[in-house]
Formats: sequence, C-alpha cells, structure tokens
Amino acid sequence: MKVKKQLPLGRLIGKIDNDFNISESDWIPRVAAWVTDALAQMQILPMEKKKRTLEVSNKIAQFPCTINTTELKVFDSNGNEIPSYDDDKGKCCYTQMTGRPISQIGVFDSTNKTGINSVFIANISSSDGRNYVLDGDQIQLSFDADEIEVESYETATYYDDYYDCEVPYIYDNGTLLEALSWYILFKYLSRGSKHPIYSLTSNNQYTNPFAQWMYYKPKAKTSVLNDMAKGDDEGWNNFFYNSTFLPRG
Repeated sequence: MKVKKQLPLGRLIGKIDNDFNISESDWIPRVAAWVTDALAQMQILPMEKKKRTLEVSNKIAQFPCTINTTELKVFDSNGNEIPSYDDDKGKCCYTQMTGRPISQIGVFDSTNKTGINSVFIANISSSDGRNYVLDGDQIQLSFDADEIEVESYETATYYDDYYDCEVPYIYDNGTLLEALSWYILFKYLSRGSKHPIYSLTSNNQYTNPFAQWMYYKPKAKTSVLNDMAKGDDEGWNNFFYNSTFLPRG
C-alpha cells in the first residue's frame, strides 16, 4: 500500500549520520526496532489489522510476536470464531444447568504462594467446549486442531528493498524526525558506545541525547496528532483509526 507523507527509513538514517557523524555502522540494522519502540512510547505507532494462520501443536499455537489483545479474534480452520475462556466464563452456570458437557483445560497458576508455578484444571464453559486461553504469546486451545487463524492489530510495516526486511511506517513530520534522531542516538550510547560530543551523563541538555529525546517526545506526538486531525493525509488515517490513541467517531 502506498501512502502520502511517508518518511523512508533511509532518510532518518541519513539525518542521523549527517547530524551526529557516528563512526560505527552496527547501529543501522537496529534502527527499525528502535523506531518502533519510540513510536510506541509516543503512542503514535501506526497499526493495521492483520490475519495470520498459525500451526497448532499439542493444542498450543505460538504467535510470532507480541500479541495485541485489542479486538483479538481467533478462528478455527472452518472460519468459526473461538471464544476466549475469559469471555465465556459467565456461561458456566448456564452450561451446568442445561447439562451440556463442560470441557477442562490445564492452566498455569503463577500466583501460587509457594513461589512454584502449579497447574490447575479450569472448567471451559463454552456450549461446545471450544475455547482458548492466552499465555504470553501462546494461544492454548481446549480442543485438538491443526491450525487456527488469528486476527489482531499489529505494527503497520512495509517491505524496504534496501534493508531487505519489513520496517515500520513513519509519518513525515519534521519534529518527529528530530525526536527519532535523538532517540536512536540515545539507544546507541545506551549500548556502551562512545561519542566525542554527546554523552548520556552530560549535564548540558543539548549534548545529552536522552534529555533531547525527552524534550522532543511530547512535541513530536502533538505535532503528528495535529496533522492527523486535519484528515487530509491519504492512507494514514486508516492506520491511526485502527490504533488506540485516536478517538473513534
């Protein structure tokens, strides 16, 4: 998908290289992940709805990245939606009263006072005994299956030919570009690297990348949201409509 006012990742890297003259290059492959972190902290990370087909082994499906539980939906191979155990717990009494079978699933109890995770048997109250439980980035099913389909909101990315990988969409905004530059330098120095001018221990705001990041962070967020409020940026409002930081009409 093509969107207007998109900031190429190469432009951000070029600005950082020109402004800070970093002698090493091992920071460059990490820029995409660092940008995602920065946008998330500013609550302006573009999101889009994605569907994934996951293989199931021993009733467990592993999600390849952190699951965003906002409007998460899970479907079986026939397209039937599978309710979560939490959503379906209220049906327990009804199920018992009607005599319908109650399935069970082993759930890890991390709150055990002994400090040892234990397994207890939870009643699965769906009328057909088909539910799922989230455990971190795993989806645990109460029934056997070969695969499931998961629909969730994930970071909006595009394939970058130069970097040969998926990278996040970045809104083309000057204040945001400045904020991201300082965040990348901050993360670079946080790994123990040194710079002849900038330092995380500097008392001077203008030579301390973390202080500069904290200064530009709220300004960048406000600037981007103001642009979004105008509603004239093709493609971008779809990303932000689907995420959590803009109100839905």
